[in-house]
Amino acid sequence: MRTVILIVIFTIAFLKANAQSNTEYLNGSVSYISSQNVYAKFENTTGIQLGDTLFTLIDGKLKAAILITNKSSISCIGIVLNGFVAELNKALVAKLKPQKPTIEVAAQKSKEAIAVTDLAIESASIKNKGTEPKQAIDGKISLSSYSNSSTEGGNTQRFRYNASLQADHLANTNLSAETYLSFTHKLGAWNGVSDALRVYSLSLKYDLSKTATVTVGRKINLNMANIGAVDGLQFENNGRNFAYGALVGFRPDTYNYGFNSKLLQYGAFVGHKLQTKIGSMQTSLGVLNQTNNGNTDRRFAYIQHSNSLLKNVDLFCSFEMDLYGFVDNQLSSTFDLTSTYVSLRYKPLKKLAFSLSYDARKNLYYYETFKNLADSIFDRETRQGFRFQTTYRPFNAFIVGATAGYRLPTASTEKSVNAYGYLTYTQVPWLNASATLNYTLLRTNYVNGVIYGGNLSRNMYKGKVYADLSYRYINYQFTNPAPDLNQHVAELSVSWRILKKLFLSANIEAAYETNNSWSSRLFLNVAQRF
Repeated sequence: MRTVILIVIFTIAFLKANAQSNTEYLNGSVSYISSQNVYAKFENTTGIQLGDTLFTLIDGKLKAAILITNKSSISCIGIVLNGFVAELNKALVAKLKPQKPTIEVAAQKSKEAIAVTDLAIESASIKNKGTEPKQAIDGKISLSSYSNSSTEGGNTQRFRYNASLQADHLANTNLSAETYLSFTHKLGAWNGVSDALRVYSLSLKYDLSKTATVTVGRKINLNMANIGAVDGLQFENNGRNFAYGALVGFRPDTYNYGFNSKLLQYGAFVGHKLQTKIGSMQTSLGVLNQTNNGNTDRRFAYIQHSNSLLKNVDLFCSFEMDLYGFVDNQLSSTFDLTSTYVSLRYKPLKKLAFSLSYDARKNLYYYETFKNLADSIFDRETRQGFRFQTTYRPFNAFIVGATAGYRLPTASTEKSVNAYGYLTYTQVPWLNASATLNYTLLRTNYVNGVIYGGNLSRNMYKGKVYADLSYRYINYQFTNPAPDLNQHVAELSVSWRILKKLFLSANIEAAYETNNSWSSRLFLNVAQRF
């Protein structure tokens, strides 16, 4: 009841707000996916900070997708939030806080829209960039609270504390440092610091020259992202057209993500990139040997290729090949294609886009997730296989989109079919809001499900507040003895920029089932930049 009352109160405030929005957004897309991280490509990343959140458009509304742990001038790297399923070229959005331009900005043509203030900041940073290193420090701390309650599972409360810091060219030297820490614990269940603390990055970097760097500590190498974090020594040289590097260190512990001296790994990579007036092409090849207690655990190679040299066409391919394994029940050298991902995107018109992808990577299974049962099933059953997507904007205020997916049956997976469609109108009269209607279909060997939904979203109070109100009816019919799932789900999300560098966000979800059972979830987050 408390959750329902909160939703009603926020809904009234949501509908009565009159102010127009001037929140600015930076559009990007997923450019690479590894087993532990996701990469996002932007025209530039000025204005995006470490510890920020990237969003994706789901059911016509922005949903938190990736927490940024590292970035370069045109890309970001981060960890998945809330079970977000990444796909190559999937659209992402970075929210930029509204600012007044500090310098004059010339209009520039771009494939993607760029905020005026973002161009201003980028122009200023280019002017300030000189041959001598200049210190730049950016950080963020945040506190999050997750509350779950239901008629069947009781009440649970979880807290998470995050801290990130990026310190470039300390004291105007060639030395830089970065860290991202997370501390999570459940109320009434304490298993020690090693279970609660996660160190995602903690490293020092020294610039040997304008292109060569050496890094010590825990860090994810952007050129070998598929292996995740490395505890050790890394060297890389990124030239204009060629890049190469090597690393030696240890994998984080499988169970607590701590340091484990038994998991030694070493490898090298080489890459080539080409930039033209139309687009770019990038290819990289890496080889890595991973050991466990002195014995080779896995030896593999990977190839990654992205290509946008053809107008309006984007291609991405990623392959992994195991080079060591069992042959005739004997451990020896082998060649086994163990992971494949191919994505092709075509945009024949400014308002029309198509994409086709094939995913044969290993699926992800979570020990624990904050997603509800229906969303968890859908994510698990739709990641692998073929997927076709299209979006069309017939008028400025209308957006139509559809997705169809098919997973081939294999030795470890069953056939599944899924579809999703939505219609968005971005200029709802009197409310100055965006409205979306959506439909989801899922067919597998054990469940037949449909979801009907809709939502309203808008920015208020000069872009300082963003609110999103949604409703879904979920009908999952299971072919096994499990009871069917019939739920009415209401959700309200609000984010508020209290001060220039102080932010507060809240997400409330209430679900009611036809058997008179209910559940509610509340997420609160407060973050301070410095």
